[in-house]
Amino acid sequence: MSSAPICCGQPARLTTGAEVYPHRPDLHDKPIWRCDVCPDAYVGCHPGTTDPLGTPAGPDLRRARRMLHERMIDPLWQTADRSGAYGTLDEEGRRVVRQAARGRVYGFLADRMGLTRDETHTGLFDLEQCRAAWRALSGVAYPEIREWAQRRRAAPKRRAA
Repeated sequence: MSSAPICCGQPARLTTGAEVYPHRPDLHDKPIWRCDVCPDAYVGCHPGTTDPLGTPAGPDLRRARRMLHERMIDPLWQTADRSGAYGTLDEEGRRVVRQAARGRVYGFLADRMGLTRDETHTGLFDLEQCRAAWRALSGVAYPEIREWAQRRRAAPKRRAA
């Protein structure tokens, strides 16, 4: 079993969807980490594991994380193959471009927010970080992110002292 995510300074408790979503029989067997202190704070797990997808969140934070994904992050990488920079692609080519684009989007966001890539995960964000990420991506189109990635790749590497 993976270690419990922390919420409000306390480890969350592993439960199932039957407790969190009693009206959703299709989720009853899903493992979910729930905070027993914060009202309605929980987080799901990566498929087939008990590894948390992030930190437990209440309704407002879950909504902010979901909106950040749906309206800002996902559209950037999911449409990268149609940004005009790649020419005609078959389905495999589109998949490869979108996969690379997803990494670039998160790298760009980490850079803009002053975070490491490991810290740049919406499932770890608090409400203020969701707002900061929204601001960081507002008005940004994928070609700008691709140019940012190309500049970073072309920059000379510094050697460790």
